[in-house]
Amino acid sequence: MSPAREHYNPVITNLLREHDRLPHDKIDERKSFQRQILFLMNAIKLDEFEQSFS
Repeated sequence: MSPAREHYNPVITNLLREHDRLPHDKIDERKSFQRQILFLMNAIKLDEFEQSFS
């Protein structure tokens, strides 16, 4: 596992748990969690992409 994944996976897991605890009618809050998760997943992919050229 890449260092970025090791660093961000626990954060993403916690965000997913918080997202899943929210009721479905809290759409804005759920979308906020989704955006944060996607941002972190993109950060991981970018870091791994950059590492592949090192």
